[in-house]
Order: sequence, then structure tokens, then C-alpha cells
Amino acid sequence: MDYEDTSHLQNPFLVGERTYLRPLEPVQDNHLYSTWMNDAETRRYFSIYPTSDTRGKERLEQLYKDGKHIIFGVALKSDNQLIGLVGLKDINTLNQSAEFYNIIDRRFWGKGYGTECTKLMLQYGFLELNLNRIQTEDMEDNIGGQRADEKAGMKYEGTLRQVILRFGKYHNVRVYSILREEYLESLQQ
Repeated sequence: MDYEDTSHLQNPFLVGERTYLRPLEPVQDNHLYSTWMNDAETRRYFSIYPTSDTRGKERLEQLYKDGKHIIFGVALKSDNQLIGLVGLKDINTLNQSAEFYNIIDRRFWGKGYGTECTKLMLQYGFLELNLNRIQTEDMEDNIGGQRADEKAGMKYEGTLRQVILRFGKYHNVRVYSILREEYLESLQQ
């Protein structure tokens, strides 16, 4: 295996081709977190509650204290710019399962970064956390999220009907998952 010099990266944890995952720094990153959570397009698929910088910092600090939740920042290798976040939530050690999610800055949508960070989190979940199942839920009109999940090897399981209320309308959610055996098999190909 070739050694890659990562000395120019900011506290890298998992390194991909164009991105790397790093721990979030609440003081440094809370403004970006709150900016993404307040963005109208992003909000369509995620939180509908307003987030201030102070509230964002509190939220990030709380997530790091919670043992059932792991969150990373997604940064570009080229310039260390933070472009999103990715995480596993509701980590269940008994059943070895978790739910995956990611939020990419809207300016970077459609460039494959979502797929790359999804693959890095699957690697982490299966090979380091010893999970057996990772699932994710995408609102039915979040086509980009669904494509990233499929490109990362997740399989569509079914649709939860009218589970999210946004802007006066109920939305369906598509459930995707991947099992450890499927992930390990994909490494052989």
C-alpha cells in the first residue's frame, strides 16, 4: 500500500480520494453547521428548526457526548475546506446497527462528494465499529441523496408513507440499507 502524505490535512480521521473526514470543532465549525441547517434548500430535507451559532455549538458538543452518535466533518483534501458533515446515529450495539446521514453544502451538490463520504462512513461503520447493518432514510424528492446511497452500495428496502410534514404537505421517505456481508462482498469486486 502506498503511503499518502496527510500532513497538510486538518486532523484527518478517514481519508478518501478527494475528501477526508475529521472531527468537528464546535468553536471553529458551528457557524457552517448553523448556516447549512438554516439554508432553505437543505432545510427541505432536514431540520426545520432555526439554528443559531450558539445553538449549533451546543448541538455539536452534545452529539460528541452522546455515545449513540458519531459525527464527522467532510473536508476537501485540496484546501481543507469544510463542505459538510456525516454521521451515524442511533447506534445500537446490541443489534449492531445504526442510521447514516450526511449534509453537504449546497454549493457542492452533484459533484460526488456525498457518495465518497458515504463510502468512508460505511468503511468506518463496518470495519471499525463492527456494525452489521447501516440504514438511511431519504425524503422521496431527495433524488441526489438516493443516488449517493445507491452508488455507495445501499439497497432500496421500501417506502414509509407520509411520515414527514414539510410546508403543509406530508412526504414519503425511502429507506435504504446495506449489510456487512454485502459491504465486504463489494470490496472483493
